[in-house]
Amino acid sequence: MSLSRREFLRIGSLTAVAAATTGCSVMGREVSQRELPQTLVLPGSTAVSTPIHRLLNRAGYGPRPGDLERATTLGLAAYLEEQLHPEAIEDTAADLLLRSLTLYPMDASQLVEQDEQEATTELLTATIWRALASKRQLYEAMVEFWSDHFHIYLRKNEQMPTLKILDDRAVIRPHALGKFRDLLAASAHSPAMLVYLDNHENTKESPNENYARELLELHTLGVHAGYTQTDVQEVARILTGWTVPRNGRHKGQFTFNPDQHDVGPKTVLGQTFQSDDGETEVAALLDMLAGHPAAAHFIATKLVRRFVADEPPASLVNRVAQSYQETDGDIKAVLRVLFLSEEFAQAPAKLKRPYTYLLSLLRALHADLRPSRSRAVGRVLAQMGQLPFHWPPPDGYPDDSAAWAGNLLPRWNVALAVLHGELSGVRFPLEQIITAGNAQTPPQALALFSGLVYGRALTPTESALFTDYVGTAPLTDAATQQRLRDSIALMLASPSFQWT
Repeated sequence: MSLSRREFLRIGSLTAVAAATTGCSVMGREVSQRELPQTLVLPGSTAVSTPIHRLLNRAGYGPRPGDLERATTLGLAAYLEEQLHPEAIEDTAADLLLRSLTLYPMDASQLVEQDEQEATTELLTATIWRALASKRQLYEAMVEFWSDHFHIYLRKNEQMPTLKILDDRAVIRPHALGKFRDLLAASAHSPAMLVYLDNHENTKESPNENYARELLELHTLGVHAGYTQTDVQEVARILTGWTVPRNGRHKGQFTFNPDQHDVGPKTVLGQTFQSDDGETEVAALLDMLAGHPAAAHFIATKLVRRFVADEPPASLVNRVAQSYQETDGDIKAVLRVLFLSEEFAQAPAKLKRPYTYLLSLLRALHADLRPSRSRAVGRVLAQMGQLPFHWPPPDGYPDDSAAWAGNLLPRWNVALAVLHGELSGVRFPLEQIITAGNAQTPPQALALFSGLVYGRALTPTESALFTDYVGTAPLTDAATQQRLRDSIALMLASPSFQWT
């Protein structure tokens, strides 16, 4: 039997590491589950969400058991500073899970030969598991933010899943907390971005404006920055020859083809670009765009909308934009201004996007997710409308609450499914949490889970309603456990959990 090069690489790579990677997956899940604290403290207040609780929910995917107490002990500023240095945070569980993947770590020449569906599954598995298990929560939240900002639709064509893995590894993750100019340049060199927005077909004989337009409108300046259609056309000319070969030894990799580059002078926003070296022209263009005041304001507005309020306060947007300009687009610096602001401390409630809702639900319950069964979680996210990388337009999933408020039934259903063991691959350790919280009676168990879900104690009215439903029989009683699970699901489906 003869094998194609694609089949040979695929079979060889999969079989060589199968045993080792399976072990890493199991160990990663075991490490994650052992992180459940031996002792859980009952909440002592019915107060509304604190800035620290808000930070855990917005600059991450919600607290796991024990996280709120630890962050409160550290204090807001210290916890934020810790999260701004993810490289210093021990993250064994997530690291082990990543070692269990087969396609995700492949080099580009191997990866582009792999199966589209397998690549999609591994990318989604890596993304979901990192958000669920990683202690680097702000980093993962910023990876999601920039993945929306530099959005790439996974179903553009059969190449896209493998190219998006490369983009995730080489563009978004290395620069998520760095300098915006570096992130912009990495995206401009991304084969996934260039193929998604058709710049691989942009030549001096046949210019294609798709990437040029989105580079200005979605990636840097925003739609109201005052550029014209002529500016878009001139940017497209600068980007001619910026391509991705479909065949050959450089298949799927960024390549600059000088023979297809328009060498004539171009003018964008009043600045003239001309060079014998087309790559130098692009670098100068990116410098201008990343340093433009409109880019600072546009990015500041998006950050404040994502993390603070659907209607971004102008005062905070201006301060974040000022920090951007003063620090040459330093992402960590602008996040300090944002999260330590009075506007964030007093922020109105925002509806969690579906992806954040599901991940925060699983984290609140210290749930275990089997990566090999993550397709069930993917189906739920698709039903809720936010399967990662599956938004067709190039603007990324919307940030405002109104966009998500009309599709709440899947959220209620998934809460019940998780609590009653009906979501494939997900296990909820009810007994271990009750033991860690030293809950001896149904009211104590309800109070314990209120702390995990709401970050506060139940109000007297809430406590009376839940206790009346669950009853006072021992927690070992099957009917009592059933009603307790119903009650926890109701907490997770309530506005108090969904709006934070």
